[in-house]
Formats: sequence, C-alpha cells, structure tokens
Amino acid sequence: MFYSTLRNRVNHSLRPENRWEGGNSQKKAAILLSAYVANLFALITVINPLAQVALFIFWGVIHAGVGFNIFHDSIHGSFAKSNLGNRVLAFLSCSMLGVSRFFWYQKHNVLHHRYSNVQGWDDDLETRGSLRLSPAQPWSVRYRFQHIYAPLIYALTTLEWIFIKDFVQYFTRRMNRYQSILPMNKYDHMEFWASKAAYFLIAMALPLHVMPSGYFILGFASLHVTLSLTLASIFQLAHVTTLCTFPEPDGDSGMLNSDWAVHQMNTTADFSTRNKWLTWFSGGLNFQVEHHLFPRVSHVHYPMISKILVKTAKEFNVPYHSYPTYFGALSGHLQALKSLNVPA
Repeated sequence: MFYSTLRNRVNHSLRPENRWEGGNSQKKAAILLSAYVANLFALITVINPLAQVALFIFWGVIHAGVGFNIFHDSIHGSFAKSNLGNRVLAFLSCSMLGVSRFFWYQKHNVLHHRYSNVQGWDDDLETRGSLRLSPAQPWSVRYRFQHIYAPLIYALTTLEWIFIKDFVQYFTRRMNRYQSILPMNKYDHMEFWASKAAYFLIAMALPLHVMPSGYFILGFASLHVTLSLTLASIFQLAHVTTLCTFPEPDGDSGMLNSDWAVHQMNTTADFSTRNKWLTWFSGGLNFQVEHHLFPRVSHVHYPMISKILVKTAKEFNVPYHSYPTYFGALSGHLQALKSLNVPA
C-alpha cells in the first residue's frame, strides 16, 4: 500500500515522457566527457612528469563523475529514452572506466537493488574477507581495527575491480561464493573484451608512451586511489551506516519479512540532500532512497520525489533514514564499521 500510493503520487507529478529529463543530464554528460578528453590530451602532451601525475589525480575525479552520472544511469536505463541509447552510453563509459557492464549489472541492478544489505545476496557486502560489513558475516580478529584501516581497503577497490574481479567473474561465472552469474551471449563476450581493450589503450598505453614508466605507475596508481576513495565516499554512506538495518531471510521460508519497498526504506539512507554541488557531482546518489525506489527515473528528479517520499513515509509510518550533512553520514559509516569490529 505504501509503495503503490507513493508511485501514484510520483507518477502524477512526473509525466512518463519526462522521466528521463534529458536536457540537464546531457549537459552534465557533455561537461564530464569534455573534461575527460581534455585531461587525457593534457596528460599526453605536457612534458613535465610531476604535472602528468597531478593530471592523473584530477582524471580520477573526472572518472568518478563519469561513473556516477553516465555509467550508473545508463546501466539503469535512466539516462537515454531508448534501450539502444543507454546500451551505447554504457559501453562508452565502461571503455572509459575499465569496468564490465555485464558484471556490474548483475552485481548492482540484479542483486544489490533487490536484496540490499542481505548477506549472501547483496554483493556490495562482499569484500573477500577484507572488511566485515554485515552482522551476519562471521567475525574475525582481523576486523578489530577495520574502522581505522578501511580507507586503505577502499583505496584499492577499482584496481582490484578492473584487473582482478572482472576477470575472476568472467572465467568462473560466479559473482561471489554465494551467487552464480547468468550466462553471457556472444555480444556480452564481445562487449567485455572490447571495453577492456579500449580502456587499456586509453588509460595505459597512451600515457605510458609519453611518460617515464616510474612516473606512469605513480600516476596510474594515484588515479585509482582517487577514483576508489571518491566512489567509496558516496556508495558506502548509503547502506552501511548506524541508521540502516541488515535483514536476514526467514530460516524456514528463506523469504524476507517485509515487502520490497519497505525493505529499501529500512536498509538505505539519504545524506546531505540540500547540497546542490554534491547532488550534481554524485548523480543524485545522495538521494539513495529515492534511487532505490525509482531506479529508472533520471536522478535530476530525485529532489522532487524526495518531498513526496518523506510525506508518504510519515503517513504510512514507514521509516525514512537521512543524514542532514555529508560528514554526519561519514561518521555514521565509520561508527557502523566500529560496531561490526567486535563479535555479535
């Protein structure tokens, strides 16, 4: 009843043909793509290695912006009106970022959005034993200081994702030890290898051709540390916090005890929703609750949807979690990591 009422109210305020609101998204995408190309051009034309390393760091920020606003939205089908348009944009952004569209779709759209914060289903909780992100995960003494060393783990995320995780999933056909992956068709295989080859050419071969190898390694590593920490500083604040719950399926039926929309409300948090710059740069991912409930709606509509959501949640006595400030959300995440560093 809660979600049907909410959906009707949002649909009344947002006509279907305006669901994408392409103008603002396209302008932002044009800015980010232009910045990406300009940074690459500068990187391969300047002759000062230290300046090139600095450009790699700035490029990491641009990579994150492309990821938040083009990669993420196009894979959800919320950027372009046509499926083909979204698929082309997804391939383009994957070629720029080095990640696999197919495996991200399985991880994010299929598992995370359906089973947020459910151990064994939500792959966002899986860190291959590096961190304990759910009370349902076994405790180990190595997690004792995870709230301190977590940024070091987060800093390696995209290097591991691009160069290890994607290939392990490709050859094993498993998302993790709990979840298998749907079969890939020939186009999925072609897209995987084409986007990887394009990334290796753009982000590695071109800069390495004009840079001393030592400076290239430093710069490339700096790019990924910047990118990884930027991504973690947005995605991790929305679910692994002191406000959010970690539901477990019923032992007999294996089913969750709440409906899908209420589950999203319990396991997801907004943060700093009045910060217009953060909303612009993060592709509306600070409106994470709205995104989970309306993933195929352009993020430019999330502020409008938020007003309807807050009112409807209060009316139906459904919890709505939100941190007023970014640093409040960051503190909530670190506190959650600290609470999980001891046995349950």
